[in-house]
Amino acid sequence: MTSADRLDLAVEARAHVARVITLLQSPTAAALDQSSVELTAAIARMEQLQGELAGKRIACGAKPLIAALRKDLQRAGLLLRHAWELRIGRGGPLGYSRTGELVPQQAHRVRLAIEA
Repeated sequence: MTSADRLDLAVEARAHVARVITLLQSPTAAALDQSSVELTAAIARMEQLQGELAGKRIACGAKPLIAALRKDLQRAGLLLRHAWELRIGRGGPLGYSRTGELVPQQAHRVRLAIEA
């Protein structure tokens, strides 16, 4: 396999992970199912790439791409954990903060005025 083929594998894996990130930003049941399909495809590409790179030096062009793929996978993992927390409803209603973190939302209290 040529270095261009290895780069293509990394690019394809990163594209699958990008689709996972997009899906998990709106974590519905269907999005979770589709994200598992995309993750499976990304893992297959990464396993192929790992087999090709085992015991070899990584070309300079591939290093930034692999580093970006790792960051994307970390973000996808965080979104997956948040999606799971939303699905199980841990600790009450959850929402995203201004910084993009998943945080518990306070229930709004409404005072009712009773007129006699």
